[in-house]
Amino acid sequence: MVFPGKKVNKKLTKQINDAFILGKERTEQQDVEFPIDQLVEIALRAISPGINDPFTAIRCIDRISAGLCHLVQRDFPSPYRYDKNKKLRFIAEGVDFQGLVDRAFNQIRQYGKSDAGVTIRLLEAIAVIATYTNNSKYQASLRHHADMILQDSREGLSQEQDYKDVEESYYQVIKNLNNHDTNKDWD
Repeated sequence: MVFPGKKVNKKLTKQINDAFILGKERTEQQDVEFPIDQLVEIALRAISPGINDPFTAIRCIDRISAGLCHLVQRDFPSPYRYDKNKKLRFIAEGVDFQGLVDRAFNQIRQYGKSDAGVTIRLLEAIAVIATYTNNSKYQASLRHHADMILQDSREGLSQEQDYKDVEESYYQVIKNLNNHDTNKDWD
């Protein structure tokens, strides 16, 4: 939407259209969610009963983790765009860290809860990501996912030892979050 609409003319329409790159497919450069979605899709196919390839799923989790470690250290831009006179000119559909973590972990957690290796690797990924941030919102999101993974593993794992191994990985997440919590820069 453009406001006020009565000021839209052919010249302004061209300027607005020239500010965007349009294509038939999503790219990593234009859409940070795209590579996460691709890796999640590969992981889900790998842990499906017909394929049952947890190694591939674990490699996908490792790649997702590496990307999130990089992103957690960056400031996400505000969706509000202002001109040089500080007038609001554009509101972009924003991406935030919590949303990316949800995209990265929810489906793999849900479909991999009966695989101890996949579940442990999810927790190991969160433990590593936790070491890269002091942001309390990011830490809360990571803790939330670790809690859900632990809960799902109670339901999904049939062997007590597997659950104990998952629990050990969960405690490492908590330890990493608490260690970073002591030197926190409050936002």
